Amino acid sequence: MSLAIANISEILDRRDVGAFQKRVIALCAAIAFVDGIEAQLAGYIAPALRQDWGLSPGDLSLFLASGPLGLLFGALFIAPLADRVGRRPILLASVVLFGLASLATSMSNSLVMLDGFRFLTGLGVGGAFANSISLTAEYSPVHRRSSMVAIMLLGFISGSIAVGFFSAQIVPMLGWRSVLVAGGALSLMLVPVLYFALPESIRFLAAREGTRDEVSRLLKRIDPAIAIDGNTRLIVGEHREPTVSVSALFRHGRTRTTLLLWAIYLVSLLTLYLMSSWLATHLREIGFSFGVAITIATLFQVGGVFGTFFGWMVDRIGAGITIVFAYATGALAIMCVSLAGANVIALVIAVFLAGFGIIGGQSATNAFAAISYPTQIRSTGVGWATGIGRIGSIIGPLLGGLVFSLSGSTQSIFFLAVIAPLCACLAGFVLSSSKRSPAKGDAPAE
Repeated sequence: MSLAIANISEILDRRDVGAFQKRVIALCAAIAFVDGIEAQLAGYIAPALRQDWGLSPGDLSLFLASGPLGLLFGALFIAPLADRVGRRPILLASVVLFGLASLATSMSNSLVMLDGFRFLTGLGVGGAFANSISLTAEYSPVHRRSSMVAIMLLGFISGSIAVGFFSAQIVPMLGWRSVLVAGGALSLMLVPVLYFALPESIRFLAAREGTRDEVSRLLKRIDPAIAIDGNTRLIVGEHREPTVSVSALFRHGRTRTTLLLWAIYLVSLLTLYLMSSWLATHLREIGFSFGVAITIATLFQVGGVFGTFFGWMVDRIGAGITIVFAYATGALAIMCVSLAGANVIALVIAVFLAGFGIIGGQSATNAFAAISYPTQIRSTGVGWATGIGRIGSIIGPLLGGLVFSLSGSTQSIFFLAVIAPLCACLAGFVLSSSKRSPAKGDAPAE
């Protein structure tokens, strides 16, 4: 049937997630998988790198922070470009960038090269991460959007887990450079698949002139019964912003949501990267072998897989309460990590629950960010939220190094790490008291 007016949001929102949409989400999950490898591998290779190069705590902290610094700039300045040129070109360029940079990092022979290429890797990861969330959200019906984003982000968590187990097995045999080579090669192998199979966001295309044929083609893949002709008026069914800029994140009652999102991202990623960067080193310091330390540390990411439950809960009970419960769980578990000593059973349970709460809370926050902004500024909104969070991801590893240098004990790092998720709980509580629905950013324009 040919439509006089094609409201893309209504068409998507009244349907369940079809085969074509599932394929798009799966491709975004594949991007997130290599994103997770590149974002998390530094913490897993850090003990071997420190031993191989004889790095001081300060040098090691700088290495651990260089990737998140790149993620910061990628999220703030590369990801928002997708609101102007499209999700697809930014995703392709970002994957190429971090794949090549990872290979270059493996060939580094100085700290300057090592940190510089890790920065470039982070730049690509930051650009890809926010747009994977945006593209997934824009092919999902509104009533399933948080759940679909959480499911897609299983790719990121799975990549984080895979690189942990891979590192535990291969670093003792082939050295830390082998992990960087594997990550870079896998990323570049994904590029041809994305080039031929990844579509542009249909909501993004519908909001632009001269894309009628492409929108029609994508609509037919979503629902073969729908057709548009030259007389069909295309609308996205969302409030349209006069300009695409950071200031739009503070218009139409979004200020409170934006500031709370930034606060949660900041303390959440501070905690996540502090844990990811220093947990394996802590386990080595208290006497575990390299393989055992990496294996236990990887359980932090395994807990995060189950923590995607919190993304599903956002669609059911709201973001605020979900965030409070997730980060409270994470804070309690981190305290148990600091108190467990070398008790293997206690550590395994505590590390798993820490990942369940912290990474689960981050999944819920990512899902909430995706529903807080309309298509026109979604990549800017998600990009800036993750970018602000990357400040925390830089502070986390550096703060861990500072505490380690001052106290001489990695245990002190985890006593300190409890504070940040408690702050996220507070922000979630304030968010839960907000009367404005975040989905209003997607309300039809009048």
